[in-house]
Amino acid sequence: MPRVSLALGFALLLGLPVAAWEIPPDNGTLSAREVLDILAADDYPATSAYTQRTEFIDFSANGRSFTQVVVTLTPDIPRLHRGRRLVVVGAEPGSEYGMDFLSTVERQEGPGIWLARRGVTFIALTRVGRWNFLAPAGDGSWATVPLGQRMPIFSRAQKAHWTERDYEVRRSGVSTVTSANMSPVYRFPRRGTELEKQMLAATPRVFVEGYRLALENVVTDRARAFVLFWGMSTGGASLYPLAKYYAPDGYLGWGTSSTGLAHANNTTGQGNTSNIYEPMALRVRERGLDDFEFYTKTIDPRTRARWWDAALRSPRFKSTEDAAMYFAAGALAEHGFRLWQSDILPAADRAMGFAGFMQAMFETSLPPAALRRIAVLDLNGTNDETLPPATVDANRTVMEPYARTFRVGRIEGLHHYLFTQDSIKVVGTVWLRYIESGFFD
Repeated sequence: MPRVSLALGFALLLGLPVAAWEIPPDNGTLSAREVLDILAADDYPATSAYTQRTEFIDFSANGRSFTQVVVTLTPDIPRLHRGRRLVVVGAEPGSEYGMDFLSTVERQEGPGIWLARRGVTFIALTRVGRWNFLAPAGDGSWATVPLGQRMPIFSRAQKAHWTERDYEVRRSGVSTVTSANMSPVYRFPRRGTELEKQMLAATPRVFVEGYRLALENVVTDRARAFVLFWGMSTGGASLYPLAKYYAPDGYLGWGTSSTGLAHANNTTGQGNTSNIYEPMALRVRERGLDDFEFYTKTIDPRTRARWWDAALRSPRFKSTEDAAMYFAAGALAEHGFRLWQSDILPAADRAMGFAGFMQAMFETSLPPAALRRIAVLDLNGTNDETLPPATVDANRTVMEPYARTFRVGRIEGLHHYLFTQDSIKVVGTVWLRYIESGFFD
């Protein structure tokens, strides 16, 4: 007689439905057949309506003003895990903003709404600089701003977009985007402009501080909340250092980048040391159609064009975070030296001394000690364009020693972005099963 698991035995005895799939073992893969099983079933049906709220948190850092934006989806009927309400915190991908968690390029509901409808509070974070405070509809969209004129807006007090007098355009020499690290067009602030001062003040630590303030403002009863971080793509490199200042109960993963240190270890291990010294301090990297096509090679041209039109509401640029995410030591040093030597840094910020100040510039590229108390799930699709299995495994060699528990899971056939309703359902369902399994407890 074949052996039956205890859980399966109880299910058969009580007449409960038996799951046709199981979460994969560490380093295992959820098969294409199991993906179809998830899509055919409805393991986690919608159970709740939700309310949406957008908040703006003003703060000062390095002598300049910033505004952190946080969008919260609060379900009417919260889903509980061991008596605590489930909260998922999403940090946006490389050139997007928090609203992309709510609406996909198909113009349908995003993963944040999928979770909220199942009782999970979803908190969408937008890195400072990425929200368009001048958007006509007040939704942070960049759709009305020409792609080649988009520059970060760090504070809601700003009354007009930056002009070509504030920045210069440079070509990278890249004609075809073949990796997520490339862009054909860069924009840099001109020396002596207010834009340069604002971007000098926007150190990697400022991104983390904005996130901390947002979570402390939104999660008012931390003891009764089970908080899981999800850094989508480069959002992961911002959420890992956040654990030092705001510790989650665990890290969900989907297409999640690692710390800058892990990224640099991976690229240098392949013989590529250029990112370490690349002059990317204060760089704004345009993420145009060529970049979008890198992630949509399997999509037909007509659908891609429709998706691209929707994607233009996003910032479609990266600003100042590249250095920390790639552990670009040259750029981090340049940024630190220039800010220290500037006239904008308040005396109070100089109190730590020059050595302490420079050390803080590098801190957000490193795994924080707080990870030793936290479980990390690194879940990816086997067809991930920028974080394929080999990259995930390489990142693990750096990160695992710092985490309480580290587990890798893969889903066959899925890509980097959760563009479609099917991919959102599959990943969301797998996440909830991991949570229920007690992995993060």
